Amino acid sequence: MTTTKTARRGKKYVLAAAGGGGKSTIAMLLSSTAMFKQVEFDIFDVEPANPTLRRYFKSMPAEHVLEDDRPEAVIPFLENRVFGDDRPAIVDLGANMEGHVLRWLNDRGAAVAEDIRFIVPVSKRDGITAAARIVMNCGAASVLLVHNQAGGLDAEAAVSDRIFIELVQQVGRPAILPSLGATMADVHRSSVPPHKMCKGLNRFEAQGALTMIRKVEATFLDHPEFRPW
Repeated sequence: MTTTKTARRGKKYVLAAAGGGGKSTIAMLLSSTAMFKQVEFDIFDVEPANPTLRRYFKSMPAEHVLEDDRPEAVIPFLENRVFGDDRPAIVDLGANMEGHVLRWLNDRGAAVAEDIRFIVPVSKRDGITAAARIVMNCGAASVLLVHNQAGGLDAEAAVSDRIFIELVQQVGRPAILPSLGATMADVHRSSVPPHKMCKGLNRFEAQGALTMIRKVEATFLDHPEFRPW
């Protein structure tokens, strides 16, 4: 992609969570916001069953998408593609695939652990188990929990759960992503990411997309180690 600024060298921003927690949506929003800010980075879609990022970023190189859904294909993809160079990258990890990555980190991935930033959205209680697994087994990698308010009452119940509160005490205050309004439905329907929708002819969609980007910026404002800009 043609951009003018470079993200923090070598950091890999890995979105990991249980299914339905908003992981792929946040990966798309984080990527789109970084593109809006003209940051240079790579995108990797490591979710063979539902390649969301490929749908939004159609110019992604084919080699940045894992199409093999066998568990044994994950580690070679990480080593040869994601960590094959020092370029910063946003990585959308398949739902419940974090176990493969954590085992790899504790086996042979320790050399790159300090470059990994796990971003773990929670929008319902189901997501707490995956979040706890990551926090307890991430080694030298860093973890940011994200309270995804799109989950409504389910999200509120999740972040009030005793286990979630204990995780926060270990890794620090979570980021809060507010509900993103009607334009989010337009983004999903059209598969047009916000940074492109900002340039569209529909002024209401364009304004809504810009508002979304500003909300994403605000979400990560106090967490500079977990954003590529």
